[in-house]
Amino acid sequence: MDRYHGSARPHSGLDDALNRDLSQRQRMHSAWAARKQLRNKRREWIIGVGTTPATTPMWTSRQGWLDEVAVWTETINGKSELDRRKLRATLLLRVAQAVANQADHASGRHCAATNATIARTAHCSERTVTTVRRILREAGYAVEVRRGTGSALTPSSRRRPSVWHLVSRKQPVDDAAVCDLPPSLCDRRSSYVGRTSPSSRTRLPSKNSSTSRTGAVRSARPLGVQKMAAAIIAGSLGLAAGHPGHICDALTRSNLELSAWTAPQILRALNADMRKMGWSWPNQIDKPGAFLATRLRRLPERPPDRPVPKPVSMAAELPAAPPPPASAASRTAAKALFRDSERRRRAQQSLRR
Repeated sequence: MDRYHGSARPHSGLDDALNRDLSQRQRMHSAWAARKQLRNKRREWIIGVGTTPATTPMWTSRQGWLDEVAVWTETINGKSELDRRKLRATLLLRVAQAVANQADHASGRHCAATNATIARTAHCSERTVTTVRRILREAGYAVEVRRGTGSALTPSSRRRPSVWHLVSRKQPVDDAAVCDLPPSLCDRRSSYVGRTSPSSRTRLPSKNSSTSRTGAVRSARPLGVQKMAAAIIAGSLGLAAGHPGHICDALTRSNLELSAWTAPQILRALNADMRKMGWSWPNQIDKPGAFLATRLRRLPERPPDRPVPKPVSMAAELPAAPPPPASAASRTAAKALFRDSERRRRAQQSLRR
């Protein structure tokens, strides 16, 4: 007895209703798989023959491309071309809509629909589709990368559609000399953080700084500051690892009255402050300028051990006699002192390595 149809006729074998349904499902699945494989092969063929150089532009979007075509039909060139072809703007836009629906959404490429398919969608003739495609190509809104082959008499297995890329035209610029992009930091020498921004740092101007930090051209550092920085570098450990200009900047931006200080006084004051705080001088300093600036903030404005200047007499205003020339023994002693200082400096450098 048939358990599905309630028939009194006994059934046996592979011809019952269950097997018939399974066979129908298998045939439908096989047909669906075959159609999917055919679509995949067709897509691979379209992408392969539609390869174009990277210089070929893409459209901005489907709606943006249609808007550009609609604006072009209102121009003088567009109206004259439509009048010459004896074509209405509404019909051209309807065919363009059907063509755009067959292109890739992201780039506007790989439009491989036949004229018959576009004609059925736009409700027009195939000749009209051919005319619209020619107008779009001449106006610069479409590029034909592969011409189709075959005709109505050719078997369907040998027919190949044309492959089109829909592109957007460059918008004209009224004034090419005007650029909306901001200049680079190298050109304007400024920062993206404005003066009114809450994240910008504000510093009090230093009374020892001779030039502004925001100036385009920076003047040379004073010779006295350079000599003082050289003496501090020679009498300390680790400050020679950086640029001497950083030491000069640390001295200039500090709160010290540099005219009242000398290099030995600064070194003695730094050592006294370290002993007072129980600190030690590091053997290796990564940023000598920043390190020295931090230590100089703890020193007073004027040296505490500066001797009281004696009153100047009227005789001091007279020009002093030039010092006598150095003797041979003095020059020899100076050269020996210089060699000894240079030897100690090289030993410190080798120790740091």
